[in-house]
Amino acid sequence: MKQTSKTKPLSKRKQELYQRSTQFRSALTSDLNDMKIDVERWGKNFLIVGGSLYMVYKLLKLFKGSEEISPAEDNPQAIVVTKESSAIVSKIKEQIALFLLAIAFKKLKEFIKDTPDDEAHS
Repeated sequence: MKQTSKTKPLSKRKQELYQRSTQFRSALTSDLNDMKIDVERWGKNFLIVGGSLYMVYKLLKLFKGSEEISPAEDNPQAIVVTKESSAIVSKIKEQIALFLLAIAFKKLKEFIKDTPDDEAHS
């Protein structure tokens, strides 16, 4: 079966379209891989900073002194009883909190440094 002049351009057009689709596919794959790397980096930094801040919050809440609420039988209002800690324990708590804040600050600084400026790309 002979190819007519109509089928030759059609087959050439198909090849061009196939090549373009292959180029688009590779460009899309490349962009998705770049996005995946960026999301992984941002996610790790977010988890580190967020986890550090959460730990600081929990430690401060723990070391601040727990408040116990016990309802009074005759009075419907709650009575708040606080537990005080010694001066040494307070200083240790402060140092731990400062240490964790320093780690969180360092990670946040690294995250900001690694993040590209939007103004530079505009």
